[in-house]
Amino acid sequence: MKKFLTLFIGLFLSTSLTLLAAEKINIAISAAPNNLNPFFSTDANSQNINRLVHMALIDFNQKMQFECKACSTFEEKIVENKQILKFKLREDLTFADGTAVTAEDVKKSWEYFAKNEKIRSTFMGAFETIESFVVLDKYNLVITYSSFSLENLSNLALLKIVKLKDPISTAMEATDVIGCGDYLLSDIRPLEITVAPKDKSKIVFVFKVVKDETTLALKLINKEIDLSVANMSPRKVYWLKAKAKNLKVWEMPSGNFLFMGLNHKREVFKDVKLRQAISLLIPRNDILKFKLKDTAVLSIGMFSPAFAEMFDAKAVEVYDVNLARKLISEAGYKKNAKGVLEKDGKELELDWKVSNNKASIEVVEVIQNFLEKEGFKINLSIQEWGTYMSAFKSGNFDVVIGQWIGFTGPDMMKFVFHSKSTPPKGGNRTSYNNPVFDKMIDAATIEADSTKRTMLYKKALEIVNRDYAYINLWHPNIIWIGNNCLKNIELEPTGGFYPLLKIEKNHEGTCGK
Repeated sequence: MKKFLTLFIGLFLSTSLTLLAAEKINIAISAAPNNLNPFFSTDANSQNINRLVHMALIDFNQKMQFECKACSTFEEKIVENKQILKFKLREDLTFADGTAVTAEDVKKSWEYFAKNEKIRSTFMGAFETIESFVVLDKYNLVITYSSFSLENLSNLALLKIVKLKDPISTAMEATDVIGCGDYLLSDIRPLEITVAPKDKSKIVFVFKVVKDETTLALKLINKEIDLSVANMSPRKVYWLKAKAKNLKVWEMPSGNFLFMGLNHKREVFKDVKLRQAISLLIPRNDILKFKLKDTAVLSIGMFSPAFAEMFDAKAVEVYDVNLARKLISEAGYKKNAKGVLEKDGKELELDWKVSNNKASIEVVEVIQNFLEKEGFKINLSIQEWGTYMSAFKSGNFDVVIGQWIGFTGPDMMKFVFHSKSTPPKGGNRTSYNNPVFDKMIDAATIEADSTKRTMLYKKALEIVNRDYAYINLWHPNIIWIGNNCLKNIELEPTGGFYPLLKIEKNHEGTCGK
């Protein structure tokens, strides 16, 4: 009997451990979060994990439009150019300690983020234009901004609704901040972060830092990692698709924008014909197929198909060497005896800087080869990331390949292209300057009528495309790779972790090894 009981207990414990293991999934990320305290989270992994733990009033949905998170409804109106937002909170929302979330808690959270000098949140400046924050009753509140701006709503996604274990403490760890999201921080280690669900029937997520993509590929195949949301090269993704039968790949166009930047201060690029010629000499479709392995969508402008309101399907500019040669000739260039383009006795020589990312170098070398065939003389300088970014921001380049990541709406155009938005004040690193664009984008950013505003933004986009302010390249896909033990994954163009909230286990395979 004793032997039978021992066997029974052993089987019971074994089964229990199996069930416990099945209630978690191991998720690979490329880099450790810099700071999981929501007052200071600026990197993508910190913010994305915090979206599981801490909830904001609103955030972006799959169409890059605002939707309620902690609210059930919200209304917007403009009165004498003041933007007034009225929110009704969800009545089922609780903090991790079980207490109900009220409008007073939202107001306190705003005070922590925007006004508390002891905390000094990184995001204090994002809420400077809030004129008043009025609690109407337990679940209703009104936020009034001194002036209208699209940034007002998008910045609210940074305002997490929180409680503090010790509101007067100056030393605050991430675990001292109580959230009202679906998850709570359970264990924080240098290369592993575990978040546990408030609803015990849900899945535990263990985020593991795996920096090397070859190591990551092997861990996926060996089922040590159940899901990868980490960055992976197109070549490695293609290899896994072909070789690993136990894996699924989920992908969709991201909101990120990869472009070729030409320094508009350089005399050589003041002629739009030469800028257009360079664009026509890029074999985008071949690069997409052979280098990117179809892990991107070609770009017709700054906004990918993810931006429902800004994207209008148009033909992508195709490789056209004959038209490019015609434009180069019209710009006053012809080949000299060495086969190099020349104008007024001066050779067309370009300083092209690129970061030491292997995938970026390969793409640049393809484009370089096609340009050099047509007489461009290119000096390619491969630099480590910090040196490259310093040169890009300071304007110390002729040509770069750049990428804008994580922007959420058309107001980004002002930051990137307005003549008064040059570094260090803004992101116009190519020194693009068009007064017509400036006037159009200025009008768009203060237009309260959404239909008129979108029309103005689209006209502004037409101007920068026509000017070849940037040379549009592509939008990389968001790619998640996971074991067949997972299902119900619907990605978001931001690459955010909200899809994890709906993830389910499949009957196939085993998770949580």
